[in-house]
Amino acid sequence: MKKISYIGLMMFIAACFFAACTKMDATYKQYVVPGGLTYTGKATSPKAYSGLNRIKVAWLRGADPSVIKAKVFWNNYADSLTVDIPPAGDTISAMINNLDEKNYTFVIRTYDGKGNSSIPVEVVGGSYGVKYQAQLLTRPVNSTSLDAKGKLTINWGGADVSNGAFASEVKYTDISGNIQNKIFSVDLKTSEILDLKPNTGYQFRTIFKPDSLSIDNFYTSYTDGGLFSFDKKDWKIIDFSTQHPGGDNAVTNFIDGTDATRWHTCAGCSSYPHFATIDMGVERTITQFGVWRTTFENGGDDRGPDTFDFLTSTDNVTWVKQGSYNFNRLINGEQRYLTPNNPKARYFKFVGTTGPQSYMVMGEISTYGM
Repeated sequence: MKKISYIGLMMFIAACFFAACTKMDATYKQYVVPGGLTYTGKATSPKAYSGLNRIKVAWLRGADPSVIKAKVFWNNYADSLTVDIPPAGDTISAMINNLDEKNYTFVIRTYDGKGNSSIPVEVVGGSYGVKYQAQLLTRPVNSTSLDAKGKLTINWGGADVSNGAFASEVKYTDISGNIQNKIFSVDLKTSEILDLKPNTGYQFRTIFKPDSLSIDNFYTSYTDGGLFSFDKKDWKIIDFSTQHPGGDNAVTNFIDGTDATRWHTCAGCSSYPHFATIDMGVERTITQFGVWRTTFENGGDDRGPDTFDFLTSTDNVTWVKQGSYNFNRLINGEQRYLTPNNPKARYFKFVGTTGPQSYMVMGEISTYGM
């Protein structure tokens, strides 16, 4: 009798369990997909390439042959772009244009022909525009020199590499009359142009990339290259008044490229005027010139002239006085003067006319123009 009761109890428990499971199945039946969920192959190794008010999103195709399209979502799924997947190719990409200047999170889903989708894949990228452009600084030119053979040498200042400066672009006219644009890395301290058309100038600007994945370059405005300093390595002193004995006093120090040396005229055996005549080796248009007192001794020498004349010539026979000028012999550094007539000349002459001593001490002279 006890055995029958035990069997009956077990049958009752089994019936209750079966009824409970049947009820549970009915509760969750609406969420069950017959045959299970199907996911397509997801976007692999996605990248976002920044640009000018645009971003390119790209990823590897993957191995799922059923994928026929993808959708890229951004702005919390408020915006999207559909991309057809071609039958061949390793990389899929989508260009998203007209973006505000900010960072974006993109969500990529792939789809097969039945509408099955992949799991979402996220990638972050940035769009750049006028705000970024406004903070870019042109790499300055410290000086530009032109030698007798027409070689132009540009000496660059520091570049704004923290904002992505990577190159300088130089625009000029070549000897055939064609416009040229040459690119120079910001790693270069100097750049050379070998085919500049005579008596012409150049313009320059700086090129930036905001990050290593940028698909667009950003540019500063063009800046005029300004005046050329005529390279002194081809210059020669062809005539001079006097020089004091010793190499430290030689007239050639007047054109050696530094005010730390000196031209000292003969002390006790000369008097004003004192002059030096320079052959630049080729005819140039002189628009300005500069003169320095020497810093050879005691940080500065005040025994320079108070006044001087500047003369030019094309043939070293006929001379034209370009002006009489005042010189401040009490200060260091270049004192720059204009030549109002912008004369063409191969030769120029510096003539000290008055000063505190009978002799004269000078540091350096330079000429500028085209």
